[in-house]
Amino acid sequence: MAVSSSFVDRGASAQIVWTSAILALCMAAVAMVAGWWAVQSIDGRWLNEERTAIETGIFQIRTQLATDQNTAIIVDGDIGFDGNGYIDRRLTTVAGHNRAYIIGPRGRILRASVDGHFAGRTLLMSDAFVLKPIIDELRLKLARMQFDDPSLMRGNATGLTALETVGFSNGDQGFISIRPIDRPSSEPGSSLLLVSIKLIDQAVIKKLGTDLKVANLHRTTDPTSSPLIVLRDSSGKTVANLTWTPSRPAQALLRETAPALITLAAFCAGMFIAILLWLYKTTLVLEASRAQATYLSLHDTLTGTANRALFERRLREAKEYQFLAETKVLLISVDVDHFKSINDTLGHAAGDIILKEVSRRLTLEMPEDATVARLGGDEFAVIHPGIISEGQARWICQRLVQCTKSPIVLGNERITITLSIGAALEKAEEMSGEEMLRRADVALYVTKQDGRDGFSLYNEEMDRTRRERRALEVELRNALITNEGLHLAYQPVYDAKSKTIAGAEALVRWDNPRHGRLTPDAFIALAEETGIIDQLGEWVLRHACRFALEAGLPQVAVNFSPIQFRNPKLPATILAVLAEEGLPPERLEVEITEGTLLQNSEEVQAALGELRSAGISVALDDFGTGYASISYLRSYAVDKLKIDKSYVQRIDAEPAIGHIVRLIVGTASALGMKVTAEGVEDTLQSDAMTEMGCTYLQGYLYSRPLTPEAMTDLLTTEAGQSQRPTHLIA
Repeated sequence: MAVSSSFVDRGASAQIVWTSAILALCMAAVAMVAGWWAVQSIDGRWLNEERTAIETGIFQIRTQLATDQNTAIIVDGDIGFDGNGYIDRRLTTVAGHNRAYIIGPRGRILRASVDGHFAGRTLLMSDAFVLKPIIDELRLKLARMQFDDPSLMRGNATGLTALETVGFSNGDQGFISIRPIDRPSSEPGSSLLLVSIKLIDQAVIKKLGTDLKVANLHRTTDPTSSPLIVLRDSSGKTVANLTWTPSRPAQALLRETAPALITLAAFCAGMFIAILLWLYKTTLVLEASRAQATYLSLHDTLTGTANRALFERRLREAKEYQFLAETKVLLISVDVDHFKSINDTLGHAAGDIILKEVSRRLTLEMPEDATVARLGGDEFAVIHPGIISEGQARWICQRLVQCTKSPIVLGNERITITLSIGAALEKAEEMSGEEMLRRADVALYVTKQDGRDGFSLYNEEMDRTRRERRALEVELRNALITNEGLHLAYQPVYDAKSKTIAGAEALVRWDNPRHGRLTPDAFIALAEETGIIDQLGEWVLRHACRFALEAGLPQVAVNFSPIQFRNPKLPATILAVLAEEGLPPERLEVEITEGTLLQNSEEVQAALGELRSAGISVALDDFGTGYASISYLRSYAVDKLKIDKSYVQRIDAEPAIGHIVRLIVGTASALGMKVTAEGVEDTLQSDAMTEMGCTYLQGYLYSRPLTPEAMTDLLTTEAGQSQRPTHLIA
């Protein structure tokens, strides 16, 4: 009996095990069926979205024909149309229409354009069979409209368009858009018709698939293919069949997660709902993570524009673009002018806002097939394929220059910024992307040299100029190292009353081995740009102080660039040189330009104040040629004004100049400043400037710039001479 009981127990246990197993298997089967149903549902929805996207894309291509026609025609004699029937070539170039015609009454072809080229007045035979019934029907509608109410003809005819999907006799398929060209006082049946034809060829289909990220989109002759999109004409006749390879993302994901799902279903059938939720959640997380990672890897995190990686990819793609006509790639380098000053003045947060606004405006100015990228800092780049002429490239660059002319609002401030642009327009197949970018950067450099706020289009002369400037820079650095070629000339400054030498201005000269003697105009700007100006300025100061001490010169004036005053160590350097050479500070005059004052910074004020406190006098050179005002003179407490020679040399020819000079001298006297008249070349000028109250006179009447030896001789023999000899220029 015990044996029987044990057998029953084991049977019950086995039944429970088997029941549990069967239940588990059933639940696993249910889970698998439910999972498969979910996969099919997701893939089905994805397939429907792909179908909708393709149909929408085809619809947009079809309707774009009419839109392109509206933008390509300007009536009433404006550019774009005349009585002979002019077709805007953009329809068959930029807009991508394959053929365009203007058809007059009785089917007469007034103008034809095929694949971007003028085709005379010829209508392709394959187009004629398709166009005739559509044109006849459209003209009938126009005639009815004019018959019903002729006053509405002009307003309504322009809005009446025939838009058809057709198959051509040569086997092509495509879209046709026919639009009346409204003309004043058109007679019935005399309206001109603009006809545009866009073929549905493999290139169009391939581009549509690429844009929509649909794999293997192509035409098929098999009407049973799945999935399938049927293109029909107005009569319902099949024109073309399109098919593609569905993405089926859910099936791919299921294959990856199937082992985990089966394992979880075997342990606990009740977990199957949770697994489905997990599957759904995992799908969303994976997709979001992938999209976010892809975006961050290819876009600038601040502006949202392309980063360097995406820029390089788009540049390679642009080089491979195929257009119906011969085109070039336009590569544009963009810099925000004086962006460092904006950052230093307003802060990095404001700088970030400006960068985002600049990128937004650049993007708005560019079409969809162009790429705007931020390469770093305030450096942007634009890739624009499909450029057909240099004029088009210049027009695009000018639009970019103008896009920042309206101010950017930052809180209560309105900031106006400018852009410097360099562009390279090249045939993509003839040049590497790196070389195109280099050429754009060279053009950008030229724009900055020309004063910024503009654009330059690269040409080979720019490279030659840049190489020459680079060679001149190397030679100038070598001259400073070897102390060969550079020397100083001195132009005496005379006391206006006693006509004795009160000092001299030190002028740097450079005997270049290739160009001969160069004046400061030929190399000072180069020294400022390349950072040599501090070293060159110290060289000039040291030699001028040394000469003044040796020759017994009462005072020596040395010119300083505004760039030098950006160096906070400049006052310490000047005082150190004076101490090393042994020249008293009272015998040095620092000459600055109005550009130095216009920097209007606390650093410049502090530097000038430190120099004057040490006993060094400060002279403002070329006064009257810039924008320095009386408020600047009061703020900076300049010791001397030097009236520019353009005033002095016209003093006896223009009475108004005399009044201006008297005003300058009177203002300087009121502020306790001395005045030097520059460029005095005759006795009339000398007498006039003396009579007006100028303290010192300087010019060719008294002496040209002299060599150190000639200047020393002049100082030695000055006493007792009644007439000043004119010495040779140094």
